[in-house]
Formats: sequence, C-alpha cells, structure tokens
Amino acid sequence: MKSLKLIIINALTLIVGLGLMTGSFSDRSAEAARFETIPSLQVNKLGNLRGQYLTVLYAVGSRPFISMDSTQISITQVKESRTVAITADSMKLPAVQVEKEGFRPSYNIIVFVVSPQPNYSWVNADGSVPQGMVATSNRLSSLINAINKADVDSFVTAQGDTSILQVNLAN
Repeated sequence: MKSLKLIIINALTLIVGLGLMTGSFSDRSAEAARFETIPSLQVNKLGNLRGQYLTVLYAVGSRPFISMDSTQISITQVKESRTVAITADSMKLPAVQVEKEGFRPSYNIIVFVVSPQPNYSWVNADGSVPQGMVATSNRLSSLINAINKADVDSFVTAQGDTSILQVNLAN
C-alpha cells in the first residue's frame, strides 16, 4: 500500500513538473515575458539641431573598451527603430516593446543619431549593416550618442516603467 502511494505521488509530481516546464499551466505569464518594455524617453538639448531628424535605435551592440567615441559602436542587431523630425529643444518618444529571443538580450544599447535626412541607416566600421536595419544611402550624422541598458534598468528600478527617462544629447 505504501509503495502504491509513493508511485502515485511520484507520478503526480512528474506530471505537474512537466506541465510547469512546458508552460501549459502558465501560458499567459510565459507569453508576457517575451517582450521587454522600454520606458518613454525625453530627449533634451536638441535646439541647435532643429530641422534635422532624430533616429533612435534599440539595438544589440557593443562599444570598444578603450574609446569613448560613440561613432565606434558596433551594432549586430537593431530590434526597433524610431525616427522623428526635430521641431523643439526636447522631443518625447513613446514607450517601446522589444521582443526577447531565448537567452539573448532584448537590447543592450539605445543609440541616438541626428541626421539631416529622415532615412538614416547605421553601418558599422567594418562596412556591415546590422540585422534588422534597412540599408539606405543616408549615413550622414550630425550627432551620435548612446545609453546602455543598465542605465535604463537603473532608472526603471528607481522611478518605475511609467516614468519618462530624460536623455541629454548635447553637452
């Protein structure tokens, strides 16, 4: 009788464990975890750049260890891209949802590019175009700046994801 109870308990544990692993008990939460929300951004100090275009790239990329130059960023994948015409000293960009892919980061860098034309296309120093970026002939930029995901995460932890992250582009 004891062994029958043990077999039943082990079988139930196995069934529940497999159900949790496959996500059948938590379909909604598993689906919700596929996207990461990046809060709204308020991009400031754009006054001298009016009439140009601000392109924001939510991307997976890296910066060189030695250089602080933003033009040295290497982007492997652009997850989302937003372009707005600069009409004021400050521009607000809405929150963005970026899809997660397995164990890869949803993004790790947000790159801000000011260009005289609206169809800016990022090209890495080695001439490669990142995955997810539409290649155009426009590579002109007046200003390039970036923030790391760690900065965004710190802000969200302190202020919440409904607050607006302030980003100053020009010094």
